[in-house]
Amino acid sequence: MVAARAVHGVVGRWLATPSRVATLGRRTARLVLAVWLVMLVAAALTAPSAPTMPEFLHDAIVATIRHGGDFYDTARDLLRTEPDARAAMALPSPLAVVEAAVPRWAMTALVATALTTLLWAGGLRLGALFARTPGAVMIVSLLAGGAVAVAALWLVAPHAGAAAILSAIAIVARRRDLHVASIATACAAALIDPAALITIAAMGMLALLDGSRREIAGWIVAFVAAAAVFALHLHALAGVALPRQHVDPAEGALARLVGAAFPGLPGGLAAALLIVSAIGWATVSDVIGLRVVAIMVAGVALDGVMGLRSATLMAALAAPGVALAPGGIGDALRIALDRRRITVTRVVR
Repeated sequence: MVAARAVHGVVGRWLATPSRVATLGRRTARLVLAVWLVMLVAAALTAPSAPTMPEFLHDAIVATIRHGGDFYDTARDLLRTEPDARAAMALPSPLAVVEAAVPRWAMTALVATALTTLLWAGGLRLGALFARTPGAVMIVSLLAGGAVAVAALWLVAPHAGAAAILSAIAIVARRRDLHVASIATACAAALIDPAALITIAAMGMLALLDGSRREIAGWIVAFVAAAAVFALHLHALAGVALPRQHVDPAEGALARLVGAAFPGLPGGLAAALLIVSAIGWATVSDVIGLRVVAIMVAGVALDGVMGLRSATLMAALAAPGVALAPGGIGDALRIALDRRRITVTRVVR
């Protein structure tokens, strides 16, 4: 009798389904592990952590609107003295108008409601990725940490915080057969902060993998609507003489994501955790992983384009990815360290 030990296609102990690396060959798995190790070491030693730039112009505009001022008249005057004017110019009026029209406690309640929705929808969606209760508890706990991180981001940069919260909700709420709420939420995020156009574009392109024509059409409509509002906003501010740019938005995009996703942690540790999170999202077999990684990478790569600050779009979902990493890393280790043995057993009759 000949028996061979199986190493591929086995449901992992941590995740409910095998990770994307579970079918790799031994040499490929070893190469992948080596690349991951280099990325972790490089991030821990070189990747910095930087705070998000405060939206001073937003606070000034809200205060002026509350006293009867007009958004665009105020913005034209204040942009001439704003050191981060290019990024401030890219922020349209909806959030400032709403914040100026409601009491402070009402705005706080709206943010709290959005965070609660994220925890509820995210807990249901992400908890189902795990085979055992400890994994589900871990990812929900890390999701709560992500909610705290974006709440802190909201206090410093309301547009960036709102875009991060709503983008995360759009991702966890998305289902193949229930995508309208996800599309509407992402569109709302883009109307508040056009940086979330990246969320819509990534979700739309990845919807092609599912082949749902209705969903793809919905994402196209959302992108066109949000882009049109952004274009009208830029047209309304056309001709404003901006001061010399003192802040380079492209420099430090990754550092701002690290700082926003893991606030309070040392830069090296936070950067390493971000790499671990990316590994977790990239290796989970569920389609949600590709969406998070795509928006995370595109957000950092396109940060600063047209003044948009998109690096922090996935700040809420960075921490939960750490809980997914053991599944992919464990599968890669089992394959890389596997030494196939053939056991010959003699049966005496």
